[in-house]
Amino acid sequence: MILHDAVVKLREAGEDMGTEDGDLMYQYLPNNHVCQFSRGACMGCEFGGRIAEVSTPEPFSACMRLENLYGAPLKSPKTRAAALGALNAAAGFLMLNRKTGPCNSVYFEDCKAELVEFCRGKAVYIIGEDIAGIAQTLMAEEAELVLINGEAFFEDTQLEEIEEVLALGKEVMLIGQNCHGLSALMHIPIWCPYGT
Repeated sequence: MILHDAVVKLREAGEDMGTEDGDLMYQYLPNNHVCQFSRGACMGCEFGGRIAEVSTPEPFSACMRLENLYGAPLKSPKTRAAALGALNAAAGFLMLNRKTGPCNSVYFEDCKAELVEFCRGKAVYIIGEDIAGIAQTLMAEEAELVLINGEAFFEDTQLEEIEEVLALGKEVMLIGQNCHGLSALMHIPIWCPYGT
């Protein structure tokens, strides 16, 4: 699974740096907004002073060591949210990615319009919620470009679909705040032009 692969890459990136002993601090942030392409509530994850925000259907507050993620099964939305938060915050701490949160909501309209324009004329397939204005193919096999919303990592069927698309060698682009660390570690392009 792509999340497991990214956690392995994170472990390798932080090897011999003591990162495995670092604490991950998770906190439910009910007053913070999430990316327009995500669903759920905002949850912050702090690692080494770097704070990342992810959207999740099951926000929580907790503290754990980064090493607890290594080899974790990541079978529930809660553990997948923990992994996405850790990937964003720890990759930010290691300076592998600059952005760790959503853009200010004043940029939502521009961001969406630019994404729609970027996709115009392309055969696009979306894993996750549909995006108005983007014409889609019915099947991933027909697509030139596959967009993956950050929310797709919480559903088993959509995770399976992601694995199938990656196996097909399709051009993939991640979307939104949940994917910054994943993008940096797996070298998959991300659409988040105004993220913070």
